[in-house]
Amino acid sequence: MINIIYKSINNLPLSVIAILFMIVSGMFAASMHCLIRVAALESHPFQIAFFRTLFVLIIFLPVVMKEGFKSLNVVNKKLQFSRAIIGSGAMCCMFYGISITELSKATALMFTVPIFSTILAILFFKEQVGIRRWTAMIVGFMGAIIVIRPDIQLGLGPLLILCGSFIWSMSLLIAKKLTKTESNISMTFWQAAGLIPATLIVAIPFWSTPNLEQLFLFLLVALTGTMTHYCLNAALAKADISSLLPLDYLRLIWSVSLGFIFFNEVPLITIWIGSAIIILSTSYIAYRQMKKSKHPLINELNSNL
Repeated sequence: MINIIYKSINNLPLSVIAILFMIVSGMFAASMHCLIRVAALESHPFQIAFFRTLFVLIIFLPVVMKEGFKSLNVVNKKLQFSRAIIGSGAMCCMFYGISITELSKATALMFTVPIFSTILAILFFKEQVGIRRWTAMIVGFMGAIIVIRPDIQLGLGPLLILCGSFIWSMSLLIAKKLTKTESNISMTFWQAAGLIPATLIVAIPFWSTPNLEQLFLFLLVALTGTMTHYCLNAALAKADISSLLPLDYLRLIWSVSLGFIFFNEVPLITIWIGSAIIILSTSYIAYRQMKKSKHPLINELNSNL
């Protein structure tokens, strides 16, 4: 049965396979966020973050064994270290924010990563940005404000997710610079390895020995996160980023569905309006970036950590 399904998929056009991978990637991302919420009912988010990084490293070890330890060579140790520290901060903010925020609202706010990345690229890479992209960024932030609704309540969760999105955009820019000297395997491995001690330090004050059920949940968080990136990379290998970008926003639909099923969450109309504004803004920014560069930051597609 599995072989029949596998052969049927392989017979499909590459563009269709890419679309399927992109849709599944979004499903895995939304599932990971949902699992974080479930696990946080009994475990602290920082502890979940630690076990997520630990299990991801274990999952990644067979790849290292296959490619050989030379694939882990590091050229720029300072940047690799900085990326690990910054990534740890982003993960802790995201995991804590997701644990106390509606899934739909959390997902909508994560779409601001390309906006933050563009601003940081202007400041640190001296990237030239015209009035149209500046306008798109301002409009995008207006969408984020509509989603947060500070006139009702400025909650800690949404603020942490915005903070995590900003910090993660810093990590993406460092990753962009590292691609000039480091291999993908080296970057992935040392990012995961560097997150372990940092997340352990912040988790220790809230530590409670997990039972088998909790460990299983942590493993599922790691697996869904790993599959998110695997499916995303598989999609990008088979189609242009411009054709796949709109499909990334289906994550909002999956998040709304999971939030309703597992937590009885019904998103306010402001979340839909704000999300639409953010999506239009980031889509335009991505479009302008692709016109200027042949190698856009593909990781901006998926900021689920």
